[in-house]
Amino acid sequence: MILLFAKTPPPIGGVSIHVNRLLTSLKKNSELNVQILDYSKEKNISKWIQKIFSSKTIHIHLSNKRVRLLFTLLFKLFLKKVIITFHGKYDFENIIDVWALKLSSASILLNDYSFTSAKSYKQSGVYKIGAFIPPIEANLKPLKNNFIKNINELKQKYDKVLCTNASSLAFDQKGNEIYMGKEIVKYFQDRKDIALVFSSPNDQYYKFLKIALPIISDNIYFIKEKHDFVNIIKITDGLIRATTMDGDSISVKEALYYKKPVFATNVVDRPKGVVTFSDFSDFNVNSKVNETKIIVEDNSVNIFKLYNSLT
Repeated sequence: MILLFAKTPPPIGGVSIHVNRLLTSLKKNSELNVQILDYSKEKNISKWIQKIFSSKTIHIHLSNKRVRLLFTLLFKLFLKKVIITFHGKYDFENIIDVWALKLSSASILLNDYSFTSAKSYKQSGVYKIGAFIPPIEANLKPLKNNFIKNINELKQKYDKVLCTNASSLAFDQKGNEIYMGKEIVKYFQDRKDIALVFSSPNDQYYKFLKIALPIISDNIYFIKEKHDFVNIIKITDGLIRATTMDGDSISVKEALYYKKPVFATNVVDRPKGVVTFSDFSDFNVNSKVNETKIIVEDNSVNIFKLYNSLT
């Protein structure tokens, strides 16, 4: 048995969405016996023990460096094969990351920078596999009618309606907003020809921005409750992925998958077809999108291959 040691929604986030889609895809398209241990929700210790000892391979999706290394050591002591997906951009200058990498049976890196950095510490068992797995359309919850109505009204008033999303109000090591909320809102405050849909699963970010920027103009529409952001991408004119750090953004790949223009900060290597910018002084909504044929790969296929190679 292969055990996914990971979170599933809620809360909604790039990692939990990836894990949820991976699990669904495995059950649908693979004969492998795969189960999940959601460490954030499962409180029954006997179920932890049962699942861990029943598995041969454990695939860890954990962001906390120390906790990730601790569980890697623990599972290795139990003679399990351990796969780690390093979600984000890693330089492996932190010794804790290096030891997790070296102890793993296989490690998945999401972008060129992380992959190259990892290869300088470990030559074998290191794979570059992106995070994108296509949405399962049947599992998407339809948007509420009032969301659709308000977005359609924006589309009638403005030349373009772009979207952005923030899974949470989070800050990087320098104390900057990871999702650059203030910067993106300020940019749209000064524009009279375009509008923004700011998508978040709760009102935490909206409250923060209301304090930081007391006046928010009418061309910015906040959705402040749980919803499937894919549906927002599908009915708007393009995606802005403004972040101070990133891995392999699912929303970027989703927008490309649905053939929408994508504008993203150049904090990590981006897929072909993405218009990159450094900050909003450098952002141009009219930048020409690269028309090179874009192929958005379903990475579940490569993960299946990796699982099969370890069984």
